[in-house]
Amino acid sequence: MTGSPAKLTASGNPPARRAGFTLIELLVVVAIISLLIAIILPSQRNARQQARIVRAHADLRQITIALEGYALDNRSKFPPTRSACGTDVNYQLPVELAEEKYLPVSPSKIPQAHFLDIFQPEHTYKYRAPGPIWFNGSLFDFPDSEWRPRAKIWVPKDLPHCKSPEGQYYANRDGEPRSPVDYAVWSVGPRPDSPKFPRFEGSESIDESRFPLPRAFWLARSGDTGLITHFRTHTGLIHMSP
Repeated sequence: MTGSPAKLTASGNPPARRAGFTLIELLVVVAIISLLIAIILPSQRNARQQARIVRAHADLRQITIALEGYALDNRSKFPPTRSACGTDVNYQLPVELAEEKYLPVSPSKIPQAHFLDIFQPEHTYKYRAPGPIWFNGSLFDFPDSEWRPRAKIWVPKDLPHCKSPEGQYYANRDGEPRSPVDYAVWSVGPRPDSPKFPRFEGSESIDESRFPLPRAFWLARSGDTGLITHFRTHTGLIHMSP
């Protein structure tokens, strides 16, 4: 018993199959593409963030080199810290580094060197050193005075590991212990409003008084938030966060 004869076209050839996908095939392709996007996008975001973290470390290293050059030309002294009441422009990079051509001059009217934080491009990277301070536009350098403004830096007890919650402020006043840290520079990191940062009581404003040395404030790994910091101890060594 033979089967039914195949249908032929007028030319004597069997009819061509229609090209295309069924609805099920299309849904399977869409599902696979969506899955691939879900896998790839987070890794791309992490890679971009990691690249920016590496860039921040490189920028901070360049700033420490500028500071070391400044100290060589200024009898081992580092530029004063800057602070002002009623403004979010505090601890900006010292304009002295620009005036002596270690870093670019800022186009802003704010007295600062021009080196913008890759994570907060409306501000420079931050700088803090115990001792003299430009406060509200006036320079204060009175190490023998307890009531005049003085730049302070909070140093953990277990420096340079900085894991201890215990520590103290140093201002390099006469008759007081000298700071074990000469200066610190830092980036605010991927989230300038990181939940790691302490807040003033009853406010969402960030309390920067202990920035940047407590390790609890640091960015610890890829995908994390927190400060990225480099600092120089009195031994002349430069230490950095992860």
